[in-house]
Amino acid sequence: MTWPGGRTEASAFPRRCPRNVRRDSSLSTPCSPPTVPLPAQTMPDMRFPAFPEPRSSSGVSGGPLVALAALLAGVIVLVVIAVLGNGWPEWWLPGGLAAVVVAAYALLWGGVVRPVRRFAVAMARMAAEDRVDLVPRARTAELDRIAMALYRFRRVRPGRRGSRVRQQFPLATALCMVAALVLGWAVPAVIATVGGVQPQTEAVVRDAGASAAAEAQDLHGALSGGLETVERAAGLRTGGEITDPATTAAQVLEAEPLFRSVTVVDAAGQPVVTAGAPATAVFETPQAEPRVVQANDVGSEPLVRAAAPMWDGASTLVAEFDPRALNAVIRGSGGHTRVVDARRATVLDSGGYTAFEPLDDPALGALAASASAGTPVVDTPEDGRVAAAQRVGSPGTATDLGWVLVEDQNVVAAAFAGDGNRRAALVAIVVAASIACAALCWTAVTVVAPARRLVRHAELLATGEEVAPLAPQRLDEIGTSVEAVNRLAATRTVGAMRAPRAVARA
Repeated sequence: MTWPGGRTEASAFPRRCPRNVRRDSSLSTPCSPPTVPLPAQTMPDMRFPAFPEPRSSSGVSGGPLVALAALLAGVIVLVVIAVLGNGWPEWWLPGGLAAVVVAAYALLWGGVVRPVRRFAVAMARMAAEDRVDLVPRARTAELDRIAMALYRFRRVRPGRRGSRVRQQFPLATALCMVAALVLGWAVPAVIATVGGVQPQTEAVVRDAGASAAAEAQDLHGALSGGLETVERAAGLRTGGEITDPATTAAQVLEAEPLFRSVTVVDAAGQPVVTAGAPATAVFETPQAEPRVVQANDVGSEPLVRAAAPMWDGASTLVAEFDPRALNAVIRGSGGHTRVVDARRATVLDSGGYTAFEPLDDPALGALAASASAGTPVVDTPEDGRVAAAQRVGSPGTATDLGWVLVEDQNVVAAAFAGDGNRRAALVAIVVAASIACAALCWTAVTVVAPARRLVRHAELLATGEEVAPLAPQRLDEIGTSVEAVNRLAATRTVGAMRAPRAVARA
């Protein structure tokens, strides 16, 4: 018989007779070669979970590297701002962050990266040489529990040095300490950046007046632009008589995004056709001149309409402004902006409001009364605010509704808004701290959580339970340790299969 590989039966296996059979050269039938079990009979078909594709070549150090890079970038940005700026930030801010970077490196590499890497190397050697004693005990709690579980699994004593009780720290300890350091620096830095500004009252008052004037001009421009759109459409001749009012209304609504509805009204004040939302109130008798009017002083929202007589002299084109669109016009400033009508009732408010709510702040009410004559007013009340009032539109014009825009804001906040140096420093502080904390959370998810799962898995194996192989989450140092434990657990099945065969041969 010829075996695979071209070897004959005599050359492939020596012919050995059992011990109780005496060799005799006269026997015509030689002893048969021993039966060689197939590999599939000695090694069970252990189907280990396949390793996932690598997501990061940096392994467990990926999250710590991102955290340190973000903090170091924050140091550089703060130094550049301090050098190019006008004295802020003070040097203790980048200096303190640099100290945090050094401490974070020592904690993360000493408490997470290096211990996990050393443990992964030891686990790989254990899997290659099948020696549990190659896995040392560690000061990291999760890694030490895995090592002790492997000793119990193989019934190996850890030795004199390994049996000593050491002070241990969980993997999350280093992450929590670094997060505490980052937040302990970031919170005082933010407070000092925002609250430490020294406002210059004259500059703040000047900026508040300019801001209120710009807001009032934008709102007046929105009202004027809507009225001009209505006037152009109303004066456009389409024939001897208006035969298609629906098209005219639809074209005006499409041309002006501030409108929510456009209506053609007849001489009796009755709507002929409406484009957009249905009319919310009855129409008064059409006016002879183009004008913007406030059609109500009670209700859930103000009704502001732009109306112009049409070229036929019998119809009027009326467009209703969307209050939400008008409210969006006054949201450009950094303070709290209100618009009140002639009765000092609120018609617009950048911070949310109830329509026609009275302006109950005495200081702001006095400013609005003074500005209603057309003269801008700026004041600094005693509670640390700066307030400015500006009339929207000139008295007597077609867009004059008697509205007054009132803007107020905190003096310190206004000074901070005008200090670009402090704003840039605040952005650098918040971004660096946020990215660092997010990277630490990512490390907890990708390193600490898988290590704890491996601890539970190894301890179950040590108690003798039959558990399925653990799938590694990533191809990193923790994944290497998971695969090593899976291979070590396979030896239990191999040993259990060899024992019955040994009894059968005996």
